[in-house]
Amino acid sequence: MHDTRGADIGTCDTTRTSLPPVADDRQLLRGILVRDMRRDLRRHLRPMLAWYLLFTAFATVAAAPLTTWSLAASLHWVERPLAGDVDGLVDNLLALAWLTLAGGLAWFVVLLQQAGMLLVSASRGCRYRIAAMALLGVMRRAGPLATLAGAQVLAHAMLALPWLAIGAALYEALLGGYDPYYVVIARPPALCWFLAAFLPVLVAGLFLHARLYFRWLLATPALVLEGLAPAAALVRSRSLTHGRRRRVAVLVVGVALTVAALPLIVTEFYGRAATPLLDGLPPHRLLVSTGMAAYLTLYAGTALGVLFVGTTVNALLVRALFHRFGGGLTALTLDAVPSRPGRFIWAAEAVFLIVALTQATLAVSSMNLRREVTVTAHRGASAVAPENTLAAFRAAVDAGADAIELDVRLSADGAPVVVHDRDFLRIAGDSRAVGETSLAAIRKIDAGLRFDPAFAGERIPTLAEALAFIDRRALTLIELKPDGGNADQLLAATLREIERGGYEDVVMLASLSPELVRAARAAAPTMRLVLFANAALPGATRRTDFDMLGLNHVALDSEAVAAARQHGYRLQVWTVNDPALMARYMDLGVDDISTDRPAEAVRVRAERAALTDVELLLARLRSWFRRHQLTATPHQLAR
Repeated sequence: MHDTRGADIGTCDTTRTSLPPVADDRQLLRGILVRDMRRDLRRHLRPMLAWYLLFTAFATVAAAPLTTWSLAASLHWVERPLAGDVDGLVDNLLALAWLTLAGGLAWFVVLLQQAGMLLVSASRGCRYRIAAMALLGVMRRAGPLATLAGAQVLAHAMLALPWLAIGAALYEALLGGYDPYYVVIARPPALCWFLAAFLPVLVAGLFLHARLYFRWLLATPALVLEGLAPAAALVRSRSLTHGRRRRVAVLVVGVALTVAALPLIVTEFYGRAATPLLDGLPPHRLLVSTGMAAYLTLYAGTALGVLFVGTTVNALLVRALFHRFGGGLTALTLDAVPSRPGRFIWAAEAVFLIVALTQATLAVSSMNLRREVTVTAHRGASAVAPENTLAAFRAAVDAGADAIELDVRLSADGAPVVVHDRDFLRIAGDSRAVGETSLAAIRKIDAGLRFDPAFAGERIPTLAEALAFIDRRALTLIELKPDGGNADQLLAATLREIERGGYEDVVMLASLSPELVRAARAAAPTMRLVLFANAALPGATRRTDFDMLGLNHVALDSEAVAAARQHGYRLQVWTVNDPALMARYMDLGVDDISTDRPAEAVRVRAERAALTDVELLLARLRSWFRRHQLTATPHQLAR
């Protein structure tokens, strides 16, 4: 049906049937798909851009909050295994279930976006109003798309169970006798055997996942364009891709790699261009702030454009494959759209630019350039002295650290001793477990010789000795390391030593376990508490009562910083030993940096304190653009 006013603003003609199937699949590599995609892009560029902006707004207002709420609502089932240590089959299954839910919700949003692109690209004779139609069409298909996303993610999760179970069994058989931290840092020969045994299993598992992905690659267009139910769409995709998956994989992976490189290129370009352009501004904060706001707005527009190109190319490739492999197109029912679609689209694009400029201006103007960052010595100055020893604590105090972090476990006779691993293999070559060794025997262990002969004779201190040695010269951050279900006994023994010395006001208790942090709050309501986590999970701040979140630095982003400000807790990153990364995290707004090299962190902090406000603004911009080109070491990835 056509509107008498013309194709540009009338109801779209969506009754086109499938394109002629490719007689020889090798023709795919000779440009047929490229021609199809180029033709569709010329015909639907503006409607696709309009759809992309509409969907971005929709995802920000509705999809993202709904996803966060859903994940937070389910967090109480899996908070411990995801926030800290994973212990046992139940924890592993709960973690996998939560990750499956997270993956399903994320994939659902991706399918919504792709469905809209398919609706736009499958229509002809339209220019503007098709974008608004696509949003309504996607909403009508939200239920089937959610079912499709859930089925695909659940299938991949079930497919992952066997090779994950094999990996867990191999780990237990070959590495189960070692402390995990020892495996990460010391890398015993058994690790090589484990990798040799597990890598073929991993490769086979990833191959099966890739095969399943390409088998169901065309399920979304089958659901959206042919009106099939989710199960029928999966069967249809399998039929269309049968015997062609290798060539499909080459095309899809090639396009994906190209598209993935574009944001990296843009970020690298802006990162290198930011300094020479903004350094030329007069040294006045207002001018520099204005320049930064404009620059960030331009960057946001470019980044959005690159993401739009990637999303569009992927959708056009999927649609071209679908039609060239024989997929059809049924009549699509369209909904009412704005009467002046051209103005509607131009307005949407203008609103985006205004919002981007406003956000950039607010981000620059709200920067607290003089935020004080504290420095925590991770197990003392453990880069220059044996960790968790009095020598390391002395070096940390001399370096000017604000706090000293140490680890506490119980000996066989219930004495809290300062040691990280569950055994002494890494630090002293002694494989005895801490919890099975008496305090008298622990006192005989040399904790310094393996680090450096200059520290030969350095002993493992008790918690009482460590507290007395630090003696208020720095805040003491005590991480509780329970063994074999002795968390309650460890907490009670630690609190007794703190109260006995009168150190309640200069001590913080920490743990990777939210349950133990909650128990500490109940036992010592006035004690300051820290929750260590490998990731900032949605809703974690509402589930656990703590004063500071210690976050693995590889998981830090602006959202984690914003959440800390919103909920009123301090944010620490661990373990950061590179000066460039220290500066970057200071610029991002963390409150504390945990490091093996406290002297370096204190030096970086002092250098930034000497900068003018304009120099700090430029430094923050450089940090904002700097990517994670500095890779994390295994030491930095583990507590």
